[in-house]
Amino acid sequence: MDTENLRSFLEVAEHGSFTVAAGRLNLAQSTISARIRGLEEQLGRRLFVRDRDGVSLTPAGRQFLPHASSITRTWEQSRQDIAVPDGYETLLRLTAPAYLWDRITSPWIAWMRAERPNVALRLEGSFPDLAIDQLAEGLLDICILYLPRPHPGIVFETLAIDQVILVQHAEQTRPWSENYILMDWGLEFRIEHDRAFAAMAKPAISAGLVFIGLQHVLSQKAAAYLPLSAVSGHIARGEMRRVEDAPVFQRPIYLAYPSNPASSDTLDVALKGLRTLAGEWSAEQGFAKGGRAFVMAGEM
Repeated sequence: MDTENLRSFLEVAEHGSFTVAAGRLNLAQSTISARIRGLEEQLGRRLFVRDRDGVSLTPAGRQFLPHASSITRTWEQSRQDIAVPDGYETLLRLTAPAYLWDRITSPWIAWMRAERPNVALRLEGSFPDLAIDQLAEGLLDICILYLPRPHPGIVFETLAIDQVILVQHAEQTRPWSENYILMDWGLEFRIEHDRAFAAMAKPAISAGLVFIGLQHVLSQKAAAYLPLSAVSGHIARGEMRRVEDAPVFQRPIYLAYPSNPASSDTLDVALKGLRTLAGEWSAEQGFAKGGRAFVMAGEM
């Protein structure tokens, strides 16, 4: 669907006139009419009716109006997101969990500024599933995530191993299991968790995002299994404490990137930086660095 057709549709809808829309877009009225006809043919519905007062939307046109506006805004935002800033040769876009900022993302920015000062960087925030789709569509270059979703043409590589530990709010006085949110860290974690706590009743609350788990523990004086990278600061400030003698689980952190990138040299440098920093972090934790990479050839 041509976004210029949508723009013409929105102008006519707003002003109720093909003539005014043509003037605002600096186009001939016949061009505006042709664009509207093309849009109506694509949709299979009439969008406008002419009457003595000008042009008005049909019921189908009124229903389509918010969609046309949303599509146009999204397109403009996408154009801005992928635009290379003046003075730089290319743009590299990365998304990563916020709690990895101190350990990986911030040092990586310094790495890139030193190694490739001519590369502009854009840091995104996104849900893992959406991030993989954006990666496949070329709207992202690198994604750091915990739960990879198979997708053709995307390479998934074990970047590091994070410890997942049981923590509780520092002011929690009752047994931690009485106010516990179950974090869903994937099938392997669920199996190990159920084996370790076979006698525990199924918690009433569960979540799959670290942010939700963190906020719940802090606001509800609760307990949860959370990545050490996400809770170390809270423990240091005395807001949380580790539950002694609780099992510690290991959770892989994955690096995802296209198997055939548009700018392989820039991507190679960026990935080298992430691997180096993750290796140093893994060494601090006493884990061996990951590194196994595989390409998803199809859905599994």
